[in-house]
Amino acid sequence: MTNKNNEFSKIIASSGVILFGGMILQLGINFGSKLLIARTLGKVDYGGVSLGITMMTMLSVLTLVGTDTGIGRYLPRFENQEQRRGILLSAFQIVIPFALAVGVGIAFFAGTIASVVFGDPSLSTIIRIFGIAVPFMSIVKLTIGSIRGMEDSFPKVYLQNVAVPVSRFTLIGGALVLGFGTTGVAWAYAGSYGIATLLGIYYLARHTPLLEHVKPERMHGELLVFSAPIMITATMNMILANIDIFMLGVFSDGTGGIGIYNSVYPIAAMLTVVLTSFGFTFMPVISKLHSNDEFSEMRRMYQLVSKWVFLTTVPIFLVVVLYPGIVIRNTFGAEYSAGAFTLSLLAIGFLAHVVAGPAGNTLTSVGKTKLIMYDNVTVATVNVVINLVLIPRYSYLGAAVATTVGYLLMNTLYLAQLYCIVGIHPFRGSLLRTAVAAVVAAGVVYGGASFLLDISLVSLVGAFALFCVVYVVMILVFGGIEEEELALVESFETRFDIDLEGAKRIARRVAR
Repeated sequence: MTNKNNEFSKIIASSGVILFGGMILQLGINFGSKLLIARTLGKVDYGGVSLGITMMTMLSVLTLVGTDTGIGRYLPRFENQEQRRGILLSAFQIVIPFALAVGVGIAFFAGTIASVVFGDPSLSTIIRIFGIAVPFMSIVKLTIGSIRGMEDSFPKVYLQNVAVPVSRFTLIGGALVLGFGTTGVAWAYAGSYGIATLLGIYYLARHTPLLEHVKPERMHGELLVFSAPIMITATMNMILANIDIFMLGVFSDGTGGIGIYNSVYPIAAMLTVVLTSFGFTFMPVISKLHSNDEFSEMRRMYQLVSKWVFLTTVPIFLVVVLYPGIVIRNTFGAEYSAGAFTLSLLAIGFLAHVVAGPAGNTLTSVGKTKLIMYDNVTVATVNVVINLVLIPRYSYLGAAVATTVGYLLMNTLYLAQLYCIVGIHPFRGSLLRTAVAAVVAAGVVYGGASFLLDISLVSLVGAFALFCVVYVVMILVFGGIEEEELALVESFETRFDIDLEGAKRIARRVAR
């Protein structure tokens, strides 16, 4: 273990923990918002709102033209303020006019979109409101890209993980209490991004050189050359994540199926929260290492972060894939329980994403944006074809099959190319030992619980707590602790002024 490995692992881990906490808060509030909408409006109206949210998200990705990722890559590489202000100013000058034009266009043609595309004129008001929200969402995402480039975790937590979900939940609750229904919910989403936009402008003015009196070095062309493939990649990822909602709206009978699918999808997507948390800080760190040709450190950081992500995600995955019916009934309600098998299937697809670790971020960091673009075009095409074949016959289950196949294919391509380019892959003995520990713990705890008990929410919570204890013991038994993780314990010990010598002594005995 080198000192640089130790230093970077601490940076990634500490920032990852901060971001993980923020994402858990965001996830909990967003999940509560969706539960409130789904239980209050029912699956049909919830499906209509889901269409509007999906449209807003897809359009905001398009209007960014990949510049949010471009900022995250370039800012850490620039030293002088002229270049740093130039990259920021170039991005905002590209995005804001485009986002305004798209938002106004959607608002103006909302009636036509509702009638012609979805065959439901009643959706026109929802589409119009979410169209108005597009520029605000784009500015917020561009601000978060700027925060990423500044390598600062806390502002991202405040803006994306606190301001947006808290204001949204508050506005949704007020709209539903006052009886404004789906229209009120749509305005709540738009309002939350309006509030976040104001906070984002404040951050940019105070903590970035965007508004400083420094002559910027214009970088529109360089930024677009790097970011354009990312836009196509993001569009393809967006298709993989969201096109099934649109195709369910077009090919299935009514919005009820959308409501069921959009209840199980966010539960399965929770599996990526740890990966996303570490990935935010991981890309700038890997970009710095790559710029200095420090390939061995890159490989080690990738493998270490991949292990952390897998280790912390597996416990939730096992609950979701083994007991989907209990999870759905105790969240969205029995009305949505028909999606139990769909939830298990989606969870497998998202686990594949987790096992691959931050593969996409690593390929981006080494400048392989065109390769990622080709990968994602391929994956999106396969996804659309499978959706076209299966959704008319199997509705939301067909959409889940398409999504799962898409994630499996995408991560297979990423891992193969990453290995060929820089010799990086996540599959080490430490990762395998973690997987073995999870399987053994699951067999002992969940197998025993299912044999002895009638599994309910209460007994499942108890079994999960016991599983976590057995899981940790199994990791220690199989030697899943490494030197960098001991260094992290020491850093935690110093930061919070506590004595963890007993834990360190045990960990040293089994460290590899």
